[in-house]
This record gives sequence, structure tokens and C-alpha cells, in this order.
Amino acid sequence: TGQQFLEGLKAPREIYLGTEKVDDVAAHPAFRGAAEELAAVFDLQHAKADRCLVPDPETGEPINASHLIPRSRDDLFKRHAALEVCAEHSVGLMGRTPDYMNVTFAGFAARPDEWSLGGNEAGAENLIAFQKDMRRGDLSLSHTIIHPTVDKALGDVPRPGNDVALHKVGETEHGIIVRGSRILATLSPFADEMTVYPAFPLGGGADASALAFSIPMTTPGMKILCRDSFSHPKHAYDHPLSGRFDEQDAFVIFDDVEVPKDRVFINANIAAYNAVMRTSWSSME
Repeated sequence: TGQQFLEGLKAPREIYLGTEKVDDVAAHPAFRGAAEELAAVFDLQHAKADRCLVPDPETGEPINASHLIPRSRDDLFKRHAALEVCAEHSVGLMGRTPDYMNVTFAGFAARPDEWSLGGNEAGAENLIAFQKDMRRGDLSLSHTIIHPTVDKALGDVPRPGNDVALHKVGETEHGIIVRGSRILATLSPFADEMTVYPAFPLGGGADASALAFSIPMTTPGMKILCRDSFSHPKHAYDHPLSGRFDEQDAFVIFDDVEVPKDRVFINANIAAYNAVMRTSWSSME
């Protein structure tokens, strides 16, 4: 529900707007308008359950149709109806409402054969398990897939030795340690989880940057640096769009963050990372 979504935003996380650390996203004037509108989106699926909710294929419990892995033409129509309800609510102005990532991960989980390439069978199993948890908990996800550019002469993907881009620096008994940064994490102040997955294919020797995973926004060491806010929540009448639909973007810093083993989808496996891009996810092309 919308209230459960807003309560979840109160969990401790490191979110910065300029030099200010934001302790309560739902109450902050730069974020309150969008937080309330996203809460309304979660409530909307219950108000229009006939168009938005479908049975989970394994448990039968109701889930949002945007989590559905379509197996038939009828499934596509069901998902379309739910997506239409969500888009109409924001007049199409919030391109990253949670259903966006719901559809993305449903697509990933639909093709474990592609995520298993390059000896990545364990990562593919983790991804499928996560997508099940995601749909049953109706999680709100942010995603960051772009590497920060240090020098345009060196291209837009990290090369070996690039310490600014997100990369793996070690392992522990419980998972892997990652360090560096990524952009452009849309919806991150309003997310339950931060996801990382392939974007541009990587070149030889950049294995440490070949990563995919999801972690809670409350994970220690992850810092969210938001862009300037366009929101004017105190004047919704005068600012009906910017006061309600500023979904935010952010720069994400991973300061020696531990990613649990069961949340790692690609572990420094450049063959798997590039294979996913070439076979199933080519939005950057």
C-alpha cells in the first residue's frame, strides 16, 4: 500500500541533496510531492485491482501485473492494462515509476538461459529468486547502469585500472566487496533497492567492473548524491507537474559496500556481462 511504501522510506539511508543529508525523504520539501504521488500509485493498484493485479503463478497471491512474465497474448494484454493505469496517473510524466523496473526484471527472469552464459548459472539462479521476492514484496527499485566518464578520450566504459567506476575489490565469507561509482540512478530517493546490471559491453581486462546485483537502500557504505530538485510541493496549484512528478536522478557512490552472495547476479564475469547485453538487453543501442 501507499502507507507501507512511505513507512519504508523512513529506514536509515545516506541520501544527500547538495550538502544536506536528508533524514526523512517523505517529509522533505524537495521529495515530498513525488513520494506522495508514488504512494498513490501503490494504492491505485488496489483501487483498480481488476486491471492491475493478477495471481502469482506459483503462490496464487495477488501481484501487480507489471511483475508478470508473459507466457501468452492474454498475459500481454493484462500487463498492458496495468501499465496504462500507472501511466495515466502521472499523465506519462514519471517515466520511472516502479512498474518500469518490474517489467525489466520480469524480462531478465524470463531468460535464465541468457544470464547463465559464460558459466554464470549461480548468478542466474540468484536473479530468478530475487525477482520472485521482488514481485511478492512489490519492491520499488532504482537502477544505475552508466559508468561515470573520467576522460572522454578514453571512452564511456571503464578500462583496467579505472578506480572511479564501480568495480569489485574483494570477497568475504558472506559476499563480495564493491567500490566506485555509477550513474544515473533514477528514483533512488524513493527506492527499496538499488540495482546494478549490464549496460555498454566492456573491453578486455575490465572483469572487475563486470557486475550485476541488487542491494537494499539501507546498505552501509552506499551514498546517494541527488541532482537539484525541481519540486515545489507547497504550491501544487501553481506547480501541478514539478510539484508532484520530480522522480529525481542521482550519482551513486559505493564505499566498500558488501553485496550478499545471494544478491549477486554477475560476479566479475565479463563473458556473462557482455553476453547479457548482446542477447537480451540492448536499450543503449
